[in-house]
Amino acid sequence: MKGTVMVCALSLLIGGAAVSPSVVRGAPWTSAADSYAAPWVTEIETELHKKEYAMIYANDPRTPQKEVLRLLNRAAQAHAANDSALAQQLARKALGVFEEGVRRHYYTQSEIEPITSYIRQHVPIKVR
Repeated sequence: MKGTVMVCALSLLIGGAAVSPSVVRGAPWTSAADSYAAPWVTEIETELHKKEYAMIYANDPRTPQKEVLRLLNRAAQAHAANDSALAQQLARKALGVFEEGVRRHYYTQSEIEPITSYIRQHVPIKVR
């Protein structure tokens, strides 16, 4: 009986050690503010992660905030490199992520309007 208990206890310890992470890493959806090319991308990230938008994203399995921020960061890099055509294209593509969610019925146009308006106001790139 003691042997069985000892084996169970050791297996739990070994299993627990194997499961516990050795290096602390952030989840892919957490802030990448240190690596953003422009401060306005950080401001948009803060807006996208507000609690008031959580229910809007609930039906969207794609995690649109992450994709939008990735595209906006690339737009910021292109803008910094004076490639306004590419920057504009990437910013338009970022807004398209939300438009695609409307087409797929994850949310409505009126639900994403405050988000897209905020992005349009804070992106220094003219998005048509």
